[in-house]
Amino acid sequence: MPAYEPALFPNTGVCNVPGKQTFHLQVTYGAGAPASAWGAYLAVADTATGKITVTFPRTYRKLVAFRAKYLKCAAGAVLFPVILTNSIDTASTSGGGTVVIETRTEAGTATDPASGDIIGFEFDVSNDVLNDGYAITVT
Repeated sequence: MPAYEPALFPNTGVCNVPGKQTFHLQVTYGAGAPASAWGAYLAVADTATGKITVTFPRTYRKLVAFRAKYLKCAAGAVLFPVILTNSIDTASTSGGGTVVIETRTEAGTATDPASGDIIGFEFDVSNDVLNDGYAITVT
């Protein structure tokens, strides 16, 4: 007979990164620049054509993963978001770590997404010192 009690320790999935936290961010683009952003505890600045700087609430030891996906593609080509600068472990003027993301064409040219495009970003970060010992040798 199945148990109907709530799970005291829910299965949150297997992860080999101690202390991992995930930040979610959505950026909606206007005419040639980000028009708005959604994401608790993050700050977004338009720094140049195709570039935004995301500032976190504090510094972190490691940026573990980065994912980007179009949530709405209004018109034009789909661009490829890449991280140009990962300074998540260095305090900015506001005290938080930063990453600079550039959206590029297939040829590698920095380009702003079309007006109405919405890109969702996910950042997995960790501040756990246990991760420092997980460096492996590549053979």
